Amino acid sequence: MGVPVKIVFRADDAGSSAGANRAIVDTVVRGCVRNISVMVPGPAFEEAVPMLRSLAGVDLGLHVTLNAEWDFPKWGPVLPGSSVPSLLDGDAFTQNPGVLDSRGFSLDEAVAEVAAQLRKARDAGLAIAYLDEHMGVGWARSLRDRLREFALSEGLVYAGDIARHVSLDEVFSLPGSLLDSDEIGVVVFHPGAGDDPVMAGFIHPGLEAGQIHRERVRDRQIAMDARLSGVESVTYSSVLAPA
Repeated sequence: MGVPVKIVFRADDAGSSAGANRAIVDTVVRGCVRNISVMVPGPAFEEAVPMLRSLAGVDLGLHVTLNAEWDFPKWGPVLPGSSVPSLLDGDAFTQNPGVLDSRGFSLDEAVAEVAAQLRKARDAGLAIAYLDEHMGVGWARSLRDRLREFALSEGLVYAGDIARHVSLDEVFSLPGSLLDSDEIGVVVFHPGAGDDPVMAGFIHPGLEAGQIHRERVRDRQIAMDARLSGVESVTYSSVLAPA
């Protein structure tokens, strides 16, 4: 017998493209995903809303988005740019958290933008249950403490309170001693659809053309792998509670 294991299977970047939206829904309907992280500033957010609202038994998360990593598309803040100038490179967010950390930015502006993203998601009818970070932006300038405080003040689970991220190799090795019986692991997917011209253009220096698209199409396939059907897939809200 294997050790009892609970895994938070999460799909990131809903709202980043139409293909991402479709692929993420696939991984819920036909796969193991029970947690979806939503990029409110993403160019396909409005399209994602009715798709996400139709799903049952799934936690939706605010995927705090303060960076725009691809050469195209770029995205910027929900707030007017004049309200959050320290977060921007032109009209868009900076490329990655390292830029923000080295350049410096206003923590108050960052939290104000996060609050605006949450408000927009809720106004669209999305029942946001948890908060997590796009590109792990919370490490920059100790923003993570502020994000956790904000999440708890809004009645949200803070995803960072589950520290144990698990590789798919470990999951596929079940049954086995992957985790202690009282420990919970997280597996993050970035699902993509094969027929997505926007995602096909996801690139930045150091990547091969089409590399990200191929990896994300593979993520979609893996999230629907029959071998994962025997793992207990749980939501953040079922295993964590706001303090």
